[in-house]
Amino acid sequence: MNPTWVVFHITDRCQLNCKHCLRDPEIKSQDLSLDLICNVLDEAWQLYRCKHVGLTGGEPSLHPQFYEIIDAIVARGYTWHVVTNSEKFSRMVAKLDEKPERLSTCTAMNFSIDGATEEVHDKVRGPGSFRNVMQAVAICTMRKIPFIMQMTVNAYNAHQIEQMAMMASHLGSGRMSFGMTQPTGTYLDEEMFLSTAEWRTVLDTITRLQGSLHMPVSFTDSFYREEPFFVCQPFRSEILHVDPKGNLTLCCQHSGVPTEGAPADVLGNLHEVSLADAHQKMLDVIHYAQTEKNKAIKEGTLSEWDLFPCNFCMKLFKKPYWTDEGRGGVEAKRERWRGKWAVDAEKVTGCGGGPKKIA
Repeated sequence: MNPTWVVFHITDRCQLNCKHCLRDPEIKSQDLSLDLICNVLDEAWQLYRCKHVGLTGGEPSLHPQFYEIIDAIVARGYTWHVVTNSEKFSRMVAKLDEKPERLSTCTAMNFSIDGATEEVHDKVRGPGSFRNVMQAVAICTMRKIPFIMQMTVNAYNAHQIEQMAMMASHLGSGRMSFGMTQPTGTYLDEEMFLSTAEWRTVLDTITRLQGSLHMPVSFTDSFYREEPFFVCQPFRSEILHVDPKGNLTLCCQHSGVPTEGAPADVLGNLHEVSLADAHQKMLDVIHYAQTEKNKAIKEGTLSEWDLFPCNFCMKLFKKPYWTDEGRGGVEAKRERWRGKWAVDAEKVTGCGGGPKKIA
C-alpha cells in the first residue's frame, strides 16, 4: 500500500521515568534536525502524497524547535497529531495559540495514560503524572481541542481496561486505544509480564468494549492474531518512521530498543540517503521478515507467542521478546533515568539478568 503518513520520533528527552519505556536513557538524548524534517516532509509529499504527520518521543514538546516543526508541517499542507505525556500542557497550548493554524490542523492530542486511577497510572509513570493528564483533558474539553487516550497494557494495569475505556468515554475522548507492552530488556519485564492466556483475555475484553461503547475503541497490531501471516501497518508500508538520529526504521516499536549486534531494522540515515532509497531497503527487510514467517508457518514451528506479530518480529531482529518463561532475548545493560537503577553488582541482586533497584 501507499505510505499515508510519517511518524517523526523527534526527541528522546522526557521528564518521566516510565517503567515500560523502550528507549535507552543511558545514551545522551538526541533531537531530530528541523532541516531533515523539512526535507522528509517534502520528499514524502512528492513521492507518496503523504498527508499526515505523527510526532512522538520522548516528550515531543521538549524538542527545542517543537513549534518550528509544527509550522513546517502546517506550511506544507499536512495535518498532525502529537503523542504527549501532558506535562506542562497548558504552556504547550498557549504556544500553539500564537498561530491559529497550528491548532486548526491538529487532528488530536494523544494522551498517554496507563491507569484509570491515580494510584495505578502513577505507579507506571511517576507521582503527579495522572493529575497532569486530567488537567490536559480539562483544557481540551474547555477549548474543544480533539483528544484521544491511549494505554499501554501490562500486569500493572490490565485489570483496569474496562474502567479505563469507560472513563475515556465519559471524558469525551475521541477514541480509546490499547497497546501491548513490549519487553524492555530489564528486570522490570518480570513485573510487567502477562502470559499468552492473560493477553488473550485482555484482547477479549477490548473486543467486547468495541461493541458496547459509542466511542471508538482500538488496539494495536501487536496483539494476538488468529491469522499467522497477519501483516501490520508498517509492513503494509502505510507508515514511515524516522528516529531521532534521522534513520528510517521499521517502526516505533524497534526504535531505540536494545539489539544484539548491528540493528537490522535501521534502513538508512536520511541525512545520507533519499527517502525513496531508504524505503526500498525497508521493503527488502520486510520481504526478509515475511519470508521467515512463511517458512515457520510451512515448517509448523510457530509458537503461540509468534502469533503476536510484534513478538515474532522482535525475536527475529534479535531484540527482547516475550516467552512462556518471561522475557527472552538481549538484555539492556544500562541504568535508568537519573540513577533510578543501581549498577553496582556488589550492592544489587540480579533479576532476569538485569540490576535490581535498591530499596
